[in-house]
Amino acid sequence: MFRPSSLPAQLDDVVQIVRSLSTPEAHERLTQVGPDARAAWLSGLQQLTDAVAAASIVATDAFDAAGDAQTLAGAASTQSWLRGALRLTAGEATTRVQLARASRGDLRRAVEKVRDGDITYAHLRIVDRGVRQVPPDRQAEAVDILTDLAEVAPVADVRVAAQHLAHVLDPDGSLSRNEQQFDSRYLTLAPLMDGMTAVDGLLDSEAAALLTNALEPFLTPADADDRRTAAQRRADGLIQIVQSACDHRLLPVAGGERPHLQVVVPRDAVHPVSLARLACDAQLTALLLDEHGVVVDLGHTKRLFSPQQRKLLAARDGGCRWPGCTRPPAHSDAHHVQSWLDGGPTDVTNAVLLCRFHHRNVHERGWRLQVLDSVRGTNGPVTVCGPEGRTLTSIPRGP
Repeated sequence: MFRPSSLPAQLDDVVQIVRSLSTPEAHERLTQVGPDARAAWLSGLQQLTDAVAAASIVATDAFDAAGDAQTLAGAASTQSWLRGALRLTAGEATTRVQLARASRGDLRRAVEKVRDGDITYAHLRIVDRGVRQVPPDRQAEAVDILTDLAEVAPVADVRVAAQHLAHVLDPDGSLSRNEQQFDSRYLTLAPLMDGMTAVDGLLDSEAAALLTNALEPFLTPADADDRRTAAQRRADGLIQIVQSACDHRLLPVAGGERPHLQVVVPRDAVHPVSLARLACDAQLTALLLDEHGVVVDLGHTKRLFSPQQRKLLAARDGGCRWPGCTRPPAHSDAHHVQSWLDGGPTDVTNAVLLCRFHHRNVHERGWRLQVLDSVRGTNGPVTVCGPEGRTLTSIPRGP
């Protein structure tokens, strides 16, 4: 990273002062003041961040206009110098140069608003991106409209307004951009060496809205003990949606059978904890292989819970049976209280519905379920016992 031997005196003073605000001593001082004072600090620091961004735009503009990237390092462009010297991503470097150049013209007033704390740097980026989507002869008008809106509206609202403005001022161009976005869609699944899979993709706005709305119910923590991040809940929600589509036969038929996960592994290669969870609500087929991996015998598929039993469990439990969880039946697995691998019967009195998160609690995180009434089984109350001795009681919710 490019570090000059010394900073300009005025800038060096500012840097040292700001650095002093993030020390342990500064944290201790903030813990001793009231909530209003801490809120004022946050507001002031946001204004400082935005003022620094505005100053950076001015400096980048001067650097770019003078051709300093070529003079200092023989760089092909200001963007390439920023990527190498300041370790910026290609996208961030391009955005900074675009903002710097635009600040000489239509964007000047918006940059001044950032400097004065009237709008944020995030607002400015949305205004700039939105203005680029309208015809050149309407851009000055678009900047004024979006800048005025940014003074009173959150970033998300300004983004929506910018999209609407582009559609109103240039409907043909808006349609063309939508088609380009749709053509740019992709989804890749890349298996990694450790068994994980990297997921990468790009969706057009309509598809993104559909997926966002579908995942929204899963972003609420399942209960007070749910320590998953929002990203983890989003990942779990996506798998729940896919699993529900498979279970309810909502997907096209492929090879004579609707898509489901098929796992073929040697019996002694499966971790017993994972096997117990998979066996709770799955079809199992025994394959006998010879020493060369050739199938010599095929057993019969064993359906552990029939559709009729699932309907009974859905009516009785009303969704995930874990105390405090509100996941619906469609997003829940049928779990054997007494494991099927240990001889537990495939009967509704030995089963409860558990969402994916709480199903893992039982099989991989040390929680266990205990039936209190041997006659009624899971039709009656069930005790949920935690690994540290915490005890919860679960009763059927009913339809």
